[in-house]
Amino acid sequence: MRMRPPAFLDTNIPIYAAGRPHPLKAPAVRVLTLVAEYPEAFITDVEVVQELLHRYTALRLWDAGRAVVAQFLVLMEGRVEAVLVDDVRRAAELADEHRDVAARDLLHAAVMRRLGADAIVSTEKDFDRIRDVTRLPPAAVDEWSPAFTG
Repeated sequence: MRMRPPAFLDTNIPIYAAGRPHPLKAPAVRVLTLVAEYPEAFITDVEVVQELLHRYTALRLWDAGRAVVAQFLVLMEGRVEAVLVDDVRRAAELADEHRDVAARDLLHAAVMRRLGADAIVSTEKDFDRIRDVTRLPPAAVDEWSPAFTG
């Protein structure tokens, strides 16, 4: 039985995993491998999927993006949480405290709080400023993964 709540996956993990050569590509692939091996240890929300759609369509890379979105949805099946009106309210409350944090990150933090998750796998340093959220850098996956997989 797992002792921790699941870790939340941010948008940048599938983006780095699917992207061009980059120092974070291999760690992001490792994270997604852990997701496949330990699905109950990871969650995300529909806003992450929307961000993937936006990124690949805005960059006119939809041919590649279609596969990224489809594979991510299969990988996260049953663990993509809806964003509720109360999550938006909570994100707005967080904005009062964290005016320098992006709205989408506040929304993820609000969903995490509703679900009882306190950790997010992300490269986004905005999460370091949000109270009660621990950012798990993909580059340190071998350091933090035992807390979620063992």
